Amino acid sequence: MQFYPALHGMRGLAALAVLLFHWRGSFPKVSMDLKEVPFLGTTWDLFLFIDLGWNGVHWFFVLSGFLLASQLLHASQLDGQAIGRFWQRRLVRIYPAVWLQLSLLLPFTLMMGLVASLEFKQVLANYLLWPAALGGAPFYNGVYWTLPLELSFYLLLPFIVLLQRRIGFWPVLALAVLITVAWRLNIIWEYQASNTARVPASVLRDLLPGMLAVFMAGYAVTRFPQDLGTRTRYAWLAGALAIYVAWHLLVRHALKTGLDQNLWMLLFWEIGLAAIIALIIGLLLQPLRGFGWLAWRPLTWLGDLSYGIYLWHFPVLRLLPRLFPGDWHSTSGSLLALAICIVVTVPLAMASYHWVERPLMDLVARRQRHRRTLHTT
Repeated sequence: MQFYPALHGMRGLAALAVLLFHWRGSFPKVSMDLKEVPFLGTTWDLFLFIDLGWNGVHWFFVLSGFLLASQLLHASQLDGQAIGRFWQRRLVRIYPAVWLQLSLLLPFTLMMGLVASLEFKQVLANYLLWPAALGGAPFYNGVYWTLPLELSFYLLLPFIVLLQRRIGFWPVLALAVLITVAWRLNIIWEYQASNTARVPASVLRDLLPGMLAVFMAGYAVTRFPQDLGTRTRYAWLAGALAIYVAWHLLVRHALKTGLDQNLWMLLFWEIGLAAIIALIIGLLLQPLRGFGWLAWRPLTWLGDLSYGIYLWHFPVLRLLPRLFPGDWHSTSGSLLALAICIVVTVPLAMASYHWVERPLMDLVARRQRHRRTLHTT
């Protein structure tokens, strides 16, 4: 499959966005200082996009939808063995890094007295990435909630490709959107029936049906026309980026005013965001002058480490004030927390990538090539 350095750079930026968002939430003093900066007769929120850094998760989902669908759509055959090999690669990509983290963090937090005890069911659920919504248990690391969604999509994706080969691309895409909207609508009705005032966003996206259309937005990028002229691509990209900013402002306004509980917002805001992200990705599949920085080696390096950064930054932020009590709520304390988070997270992510993720992925790839060679001789 073709390698897209710019998309790898986007993955690095997405990981950085999520890190900054969680830092802002855990140590908010700097963001509070910069929320109303006077300039040109008005006030500016310099933390607008950091406040909305949670959408780095949506970039991950859309990128996964595109890159993994590209693998399977270009496969010469998609039989049981090919599907099994795909699943094996994806499981190895997700689980070992999580197991390493849990095996280090759980004994550490217990030994340091940060937790009183470890319940067997919760430990098992975390090792299996078995969410509470399916009868599992709460996750120790708050970012784990996205991983069962990724795994569910990996399990379903081969069958989506097979279904497309039977009924076509557009019916499959329409079906995915219909499933997501129907799932969310059912949850909203259940909350209204129980007279619950607010529908938590987490409930809408805990399980794959509520986010399937987001992944499928990335799947749709595989059909993006690549014969657009350079001027047309620049014009479309300018429009897409403007809509992207406007969409964030709309969501931010909705969150402030309570309009996020509007039926249209609950059903479609994440689907709309994913569609905009997919459009931006499709337009950048071919290099455009002025956007080559996305493929710079520092960003693609962050892309290599993105999974480890995603896994490790949150526990580092959470454990820091518990291990080292101090004035973390001052401006200097907030900035120091960010510096420590980066200094600690990046080496942990490097260790995860170079000692666990990459070696195991390479090992699985070699074994699969060897088995295919034996099968064909």
